[in-house]
Amino acid sequence: MRDLQPLVRPKSVAVIGASSNPRKSGGVLFSSLVDGKFSGQLYPVNPGAKEVLGKTAYPSISDVPQKIDLAFIALPRDAVLSAVDECGRAGCRAACIIAAGFSEIGEFGQADQLELKELADRHGILLVGPNTIGVIDAHTSMMGSFIRYPRWEKGGISLFSQSGIFNGAVMLEWMNQDVQRPGVMTSVAAGNKVDVDEIDFLNFAEADPETTVIGMYLESIGNPRSFLKRLSEVRERKPVVVLKSGRTAEGARASASHTGSMMSDDTLLNAGFRQFGIARADDEKEFMDALRTLEMMPHPKGKNIAIATTSGALGVMSTDALVAEGLQLAQFGDETIAKLQDVLPPFIPPANPFDFWISVDLKGAKIAHEQSLEPILADPGVDAVIAILLAPAGADFDEFGALLRRLKSTYGKPFVVVIYGDDTGKKWLKELEGAKIPVFGSTRSAVRALSLAIRATC
Repeated sequence: MRDLQPLVRPKSVAVIGASSNPRKSGGVLFSSLVDGKFSGQLYPVNPGAKEVLGKTAYPSISDVPQKIDLAFIALPRDAVLSAVDECGRAGCRAACIIAAGFSEIGEFGQADQLELKELADRHGILLVGPNTIGVIDAHTSMMGSFIRYPRWEKGGISLFSQSGIFNGAVMLEWMNQDVQRPGVMTSVAAGNKVDVDEIDFLNFAEADPETTVIGMYLESIGNPRSFLKRLSEVRERKPVVVLKSGRTAEGARASASHTGSMMSDDTLLNAGFRQFGIARADDEKEFMDALRTLEMMPHPKGKNIAIATTSGALGVMSTDALVAEGLQLAQFGDETIAKLQDVLPPFIPPANPFDFWISVDLKGAKIAHEQSLEPILADPGVDAVIAILLAPAGADFDEFGALLRRLKSTYGKPFVVVIYGDDTGKKWLKELEGAKIPVFGSTRSAVRALSLAIRATC
């Protein structure tokens, strides 16, 4: 088992190709590390500069006055091989190669990428890339990327992607949101995956106390049998969500030109995911929703789902969706049924899904929501709750956010919310900011995220 600490959580970092030029990747990457206040020692390497952004520059990695854990190589493609060799000779423990133009461009690039792997093996150095945006670790405040992230939310998600920029797209989407921003601890964009692979990262993330949820985007899997076995072991301790592209022959060919990935039989691989109970997202939205849900809410302990709704039609639709996902409607206990009957007129028997719109008119919005949601969350036969809430002005009440926060704190159950509405809906969403309650814009996305979360943990 290889130690990824020098790569993911280094104590010293050098940037080969560091620059003060904001138009160059080495300039953006180095300034990101400086502005992010990386907690370790940081060294710019640039033979044409005496200093970069106020830090003394060194002409080569061998001139840096200490052994380096991680070197970012932000140089043109043709300079990469010699830079990796120099890093190895200087005793660097890991290197991240930013430049593209290797296995993804065909035979010529494949030969150079093979030489990169040989250098890594010869020097015993961990390699990430080529063709990547970098490595990020919130624990050490290492913003090692040439993509700028305006608002970083530190949390328990750790990401691995066999892509140069996929993690960047995910994080930009999350970080640019005003609400519902999940927390990310570590991001490793492996690019062409020349050396460090998905099993290496699983081993790191499983042992890392800062990581609570693992997300992986993959275009190829080097050893599917070993990977699935290791994945099934890790998921017993921490939830893992996988997004594996290249399902079709055309998609597999596209990944070959993206990261130089080998084609694989997706039918067999998907059967393996199902056999080992692995949560596999179908697209980037499902992937992001599932990770956000797992990072925010308590992990599910079963598949018995209660639906509380102020729209009977949406309750029916969500029932269809959750049954199609292999989940099931919870059976309410007698005590729950008795309490729910108090919310409804005597001629309407309580059922799951529980439609309580009529009680908003009869008892008022606050009482209707509280006396409907609380007994359902308290029911020991309910493993998770989907609350589908319409938000017209007449359904609003001042304590909405406080009520949902109290219910989550009191009962500690998985609890996802779907809100339909304009101004009131925006108000409710804002009131839930920071409450770690996942909110969705449709029943289908909520059900799918909950289903993946259950598959990842149960």
